[in-house]
Amino acid sequence: MNLQFGKFSITQNSPVLIVAELSDGHQGDLEHAKKLVKAAKDAGADVAKFQMHFPEEEMTAGVKMWAGDLQEILKKVWFSPENHSAIMRYCEEIGIQYLCTPFSPKAIDVLNEMGVDGFKTGSGEVYNLPFHRKLAKISARTGKPVFISTGMCVLDELEETVSIYREEGGYFMLMNCTSEYPIKDYSNARLGLIPKLREKFGVLVGQSDHTTDSYTAFAAAALGAKVIEKHFTLDRNGSFPDDSMSFDPRMMKELVSGIRKIEEAVKVSDKIVTAEEKETRSWAFHSIVANADLRAGDALTLDNVRTARPGWGIPAKYLDKKYSTEILGRRFNKNINKNTLIRWEDLSFDRLRMVSEVESEAQPSQYD
Repeated sequence: MNLQFGKFSITQNSPVLIVAELSDGHQGDLEHAKKLVKAAKDAGADVAKFQMHFPEEEMTAGVKMWAGDLQEILKKVWFSPENHSAIMRYCEEIGIQYLCTPFSPKAIDVLNEMGVDGFKTGSGEVYNLPFHRKLAKISARTGKPVFISTGMCVLDELEETVSIYREEGGYFMLMNCTSEYPIKDYSNARLGLIPKLREKFGVLVGQSDHTTDSYTAFAAAALGAKVIEKHFTLDRNGSFPDDSMSFDPRMMKELVSGIRKIEEAVKVSDKIVTAEEKETRSWAFHSIVANADLRAGDALTLDNVRTARPGWGIPAKYLDKKYSTEILGRRFNKNINKNTLIRWEDLSFDRLRMVSEVESEAQPSQYD
């Protein structure tokens, strides 16, 4: 489950790749596109993602969406191949990875000729098998990965799409996605699919996230998503339809910071006592404490001691029946005041009597 995307090696143990989906928020303006890319870079995103449209290739006329006729909208915000080439060079100059979603076979060809390092597909293409076979063949030939968005489909359909890449030998990962803009019902984010898709298909899984906050993205990172994609804008009150559901620079910076902290939090599974915990452990753990004033020569019994903090004395575990034979009956070699910690040096090896495990278990104890 390894992918090479430009300079990024994506594995189950690599840092989460954070994608700023710029969509068509540039509205056809190259300079505005550069501002978006620079802001995404400054906020800590790894990838600036665009979309390549040829409106008449991908959409018949008269399809009405929430913002109007989609073909006409795409024509108004059209970003030419020359602009894409220019913005890809700009991304390289400032150190952020360029990525683009093709929405037609022609767009696939143009992007491939541009020399892109990989492809991202939209959920509208998830069950377009000829489209994916074309990408799978290019991927197999070039090693360029395909990030497949999985919104608006069921597992049976997704299985067929995955089978295309298996047949052709393409490199890909799946992006868990719900194609609602934005998602209002959090159950629709269906983050439980992240481990399910990883297990079922044996591939890396990411999250293309359409909520208006960071909660599901954080949870996705904790669940093992290796790519997190969020729509990005300079102004959430802007005129572009995606602006209101997108992250602005401040929100993206907080997202990046949070994901990096989550990565640190989940990467270690060894159960150890940290250096910081050791100081607290020393007083928070319990020791054996005198329950009364004791004299030299008295024997330690379950009645004349108890457990209490701090943990600087004989550990409390020695009053449990598993260990009590090591300590019960041993005599004190000096006087011990009530509520005083008992230490090993306070005890002699001389016993009132040898206490067997059976006898120890038979004694009434507040810890039984």
